[in-house]
Amino acid sequence: MKFPFRALARLVVFVLVFAAIALFANTHFIKTDTYAALSLHEIKARSDIELAFVGSSLVRDHFNPDIISEKTGLQAYSAAIPGLSFPGFLALTKELYRTNNPKYTVLVIEPEDLSTVKEDPEAEYKLMPYLSDLDNKITYYLDLCRGDGRYLDRFFIFRQFGPDSFFDLYKTFGLRYAPESCYKRILPTLSSELSYTGGGFLRCTSPGKVDELSRESMIREPETGYEYDVMDYTRDLILRYKALCEEKGSELIVVFFPNPVVHALAERNYLPYMDNGMKFCRENGIPCFNFQYMKQEYLPILDEYSYDLYHFNLTGANLFSEAFSTFFNRYTAEEDVSDMFYANKWEYLDTIHQVTNVWMTFEGGTVTADCNRAPHITPLYQFVLRRPDGSQTILREYSPDPVFTPGPLAEGDVLRVYAKPQDHQEIPPVWYE
Repeated sequence: MKFPFRALARLVVFVLVFAAIALFANTHFIKTDTYAALSLHEIKARSDIELAFVGSSLVRDHFNPDIISEKTGLQAYSAAIPGLSFPGFLALTKELYRTNNPKYTVLVIEPEDLSTVKEDPEAEYKLMPYLSDLDNKITYYLDLCRGDGRYLDRFFIFRQFGPDSFFDLYKTFGLRYAPESCYKRILPTLSSELSYTGGGFLRCTSPGKVDELSRESMIREPETGYEYDVMDYTRDLILRYKALCEEKGSELIVVFFPNPVVHALAERNYLPYMDNGMKFCRENGIPCFNFQYMKQEYLPILDEYSYDLYHFNLTGANLFSEAFSTFFNRYTAEEDVSDMFYANKWEYLDTIHQVTNVWMTFEGGTVTADCNRAPHITPLYQFVLRRPDGSQTILREYSPDPVFTPGPLAEGDVLRVYAKPQDHQEIPPVWYE
C-alpha cells in the first residue's frame, strides 16, 4: 500500500490556509480599541523611550508621561492595554523593546494580577493584532491558553469580538493603517471626557463619582480563611518578566497601584495579595513598592478624584504622577525611600479614619446596618425616613447599635441609614437607602 502523500499534502495545505484565514480574521475582522491602537502605533514609531510604564488601564489612565518626563528628566511612556495581566505584560514589553531601549521598566500591577492566571479575552483582541513578531504572538497565545485552557476560543476570537457594524470594520482598518487621521475622523463619536494626546496617556476629565458606585457594589467580603498567596503560574510569569528585562538591560521596578480606599476595606484579598506579591518579588531580587501604602504626606487619598471603582480622573492622575516622580527621583538617587511608605497594612489601616460606604440587610421587620471601615473605627448609625418630597425625619439618632426596627413605611417613604466614625465625627457621613 502506497503512503497517501497527496492526501497528506492536501491536509497540510488546508490547515495552513485555514490558519491563515483565521489569523487574518483575528487581525482585520475584529473590533478595535481606539486608544490601544493609537498607543501601539506610537510605540512602534518611537525609539526614544527611557522610562517605560507597562500595565493595564491603571497605567494608561494614571501615569502622565508629560509630568513624569518633566520631573525626572527621562522620556517617559505609558504602554498599556485595558484588562492586561502577566501574559500580556510580557507580550507588550517585547513589542516595546523592539524599537526602544528604556533604562527603566516599571511594571504596574494590582492584586487581581496575582490572584488568577486567566487574562481577560478583551485584552487579547486589543493587543494580539498589533504584535509585530510572529514568535511573540505564538508565545502570547500559548501563555493565555495555559492559563484557562481555551485554545479554540482564543484562536477563533473573531467569533466573539467581530465587528457589529460597518463602522466597527472601518475603525479596524483605519486605526491599523492610518491611525492618526482615522482618530481625527471618529473623534466626534467618542466621549468628550476622554482624549488621547500621545505618550500612551488617556486624559479623563470625568468628575469623581466613586461614592455613587461604591454605595451598593462594595459590600465587605466574608472571611474565607484562604491564604492569598501568589499562584505558581504567576510566579513563573513574574520571573520570566524579570529575565526579559535583564536580557534587555532595563532595570525593573514593580509597582502596586493604589486603588480607592474602598477596595482595601471591602475586599479581603486586596491587601494580603499585595503583601505576598511584594514578598515574592523581593525574595527574587525584584524591587517592589506598594503605593497603596504610600504616606499621605506624599500621596493624599485620591478617592474624591475616582470616576469609577478603579480609575482616577485627570486631577487624580496628575497628583499620582507627581508623587511617583518624587519617589522615583529619590529611588534612582539611591536614597532610602522606606520612609515614604507605611511598613505594613496595620500602619496603613490606622491612618484610614473614614467610613467608605454603608448598607443594610433586612430580616423580617428588623434592619441591620454594616459598613466598610478600618478595624480601629467604631461606626455610628443614624436611621431616617425620607419622603417623596425629599424631606427627612430622624427615626433614631446616631448610635453604635446597627440593629433597628423601623415599623411599617407609608407608600413612597424610604428608609435611609447614615454612618460615620465615632472618633472622627467631623468627617461627613455616608448613606444608603
